[in-house]
Amino acid sequence: MTGAERGTHILEAVVEVIAERGLEGATMRNVAGAAGISLAQVQYYFRSKDELVAAAFRHVIQLFDTKLATVDLSGPPRRVLRQALELWLPLDEPRARDARVWLAFSAAATTSPTLKEIAASTDSELRVAFARLLDAAAAEGDLPDVTDTETEAGLLLAVIDGLVIQALALAEPLRPHFLTVSLETHLARLFTP
Repeated sequence: MTGAERGTHILEAVVEVIAERGLEGATMRNVAGAAGISLAQVQYYFRSKDELVAAAFRHVIQLFDTKLATVDLSGPPRRVLRQALELWLPLDEPRARDARVWLAFSAAATTSPTLKEIAASTDSELRVAFARLLDAAAAEGDLPDVTDTETEAGLLLAVIDGLVIQALALAEPLRPHFLTVSLETHLARLFTP
């Protein structure tokens, strides 16, 4: 395994530990165990838990960006927006796992200056991307009641965050219906039929 591959392997182990035990469980020792390597090897790549966690947060964002790049942008803005938003929603177990990890990082960002900076930058990029999709919809006449797409994009991000938290509190079989209906209801309020 190359150095870059080993670093990625460690970051994937961090994500697995966080998904199963939360951020507090992501100790250097637990990560080493999950990665199947020695503690010294983890410390070779990451000098502290803070450095390890920040790198893992960036890794998770990069993985999400890769998923987001699979969305076909050539369709109607409402469809494109729905496809992008569904990537966040815990509609199945892999996305529920990703949502738990994202929420762990988001919660930690409220008290960690490093994670707060990463989260703020990511949220800003997402708001801009959502606003551009809403701009495209407005240009097509699909958003008659929206006058400020930047603010609406921020509200959309807040709605998604809230849906994720609410869904994770539900029993798994109830999540898909709740999320699908809730997202469609919100999009219907924004877009003309």
